[in-house]
Amino acid sequence: MHVLQVPRHQLYLCPAVTAGTASRFRRMVSLSGRGEPVQYITRSAPFLDFQVHVDRRVLIPRPETEELVTRSIARVRASRGPQAASRRLSVVDCGTGTGCIAIALARAFPDARILAVDASKAALAVARRNVARLGVGDRVRLAQARSLEDEALSRLRGRLELLVSNPPYVPTSRLARLHRTVKHEPRRALDGGPKGANIVAMLLTHGPLLLRTGGLLAIEIDATHEAVVRRLAPNAEVERDLAGRIRYAFLRRS
Repeated sequence: MHVLQVPRHQLYLCPAVTAGTASRFRRMVSLSGRGEPVQYITRSAPFLDFQVHVDRRVLIPRPETEELVTRSIARVRASRGPQAASRRLSVVDCGTGTGCIAIALARAFPDARILAVDASKAALAVARRNVARLGVGDRVRLAQARSLEDEALSRLRGRLELLVSNPPYVPTSRLARLHRTVKHEPRRALDGGPKGANIVAMLLTHGPLLLRTGGLLAIEIDATHEAVVRRLAPNAEVERDLAGRIRYAFLRRS
């Protein structure tokens, strides 16, 4: 489909391909056979109802993160009363990577002001490309930040309605056991420290300070992080993904 640029059903109707096209296809199959993720080979990955550019500078979006976004959208919509609806939604996407979360939120909330941050300049370059291509550059601003205490974020203290993040959360010791395709992805986007909870703990500790009253903190977490969430944020809601694994933490600022 990628090489011929046709939808799946048209593969059966395509005429014989040229030798050059066949050679390109075989090279791509060879890369896949050596463990290169298909998304990196095609430079594209689906997210909800759109496609984003991906390469080795960024983590490949997963269905679990789509679910983080849809659950966050549902919560925000349910909680916005008449007074809240009259002001523009203020959002931060922390660790934006491809920009997929920020883009999805911009599409769901046309009036939103979204700040998408990442520690990696390389990742921000990818996000900038996706934001521009998908036409949400007027609502999504990009900035480099390594923690919630960086200037780009600290000045938003008490102003956000939504802080959402898919942070690095894999325990360091587990990285070596990941599927061989995952090992092609940037380590800094996966490695969450010895217990995988370094960034998760930072978000739970400092994230609520950025929220206005009633604002929502939404985080994707590892299946082993329930105890960390309960200790740092006793009022948080911990939810399972569609596969039944602990995957999300939601916390409202009271």
